[in-house]
Amino acid sequence: MDRIRLLLLLTFTALHPLAWAAELSESDAGTYEWLKEDRTPMGVLYRFSRSGNKWVAFGKLPGKDWKAVSCDPGCEYRNSTAKEIQTYFPPSFREHNELACIQNMAQVFCRFTPVNEPRSRGYIFIVLVTGKPLPVRTRRLN
Repeated sequence: MDRIRLLLLLTFTALHPLAWAAELSESDAGTYEWLKEDRTPMGVLYRFSRSGNKWVAFGKLPGKDWKAVSCDPGCEYRNSTAKEIQTYFPPSFREHNELACIQNMAQVFCRFTPVNEPRSRGYIFIVLVTGKPLPVRTRRLN
């Protein structure tokens, strides 16, 4: 019986960081720009805000107007599960960063905070409609 308890304790301890994924907060609301591999702007912008308990997103392509991208069924953003986050990031990245993500059927938006630099944070989009999740660099504009 003691071995079982020890095994359960070790399992819980190992999975603890993933058991309760962090959540995005009001401080993550803002405008973000997609970047190319060389970190130059693509011209694709996203603006995230909260309306009650829901995240609302507007997107803008170069030369176009802002458009709601979270309005249709299936396009609402929800918190990503710990299991989903595991599929988007390699173990080495998850080990060194606290992650908080929201997603809809087309994309994932994540904040990552290095565990050794808790005041630093970065953001990344992951496109889901490409078959294999495709990360897209991003930078916060405001």
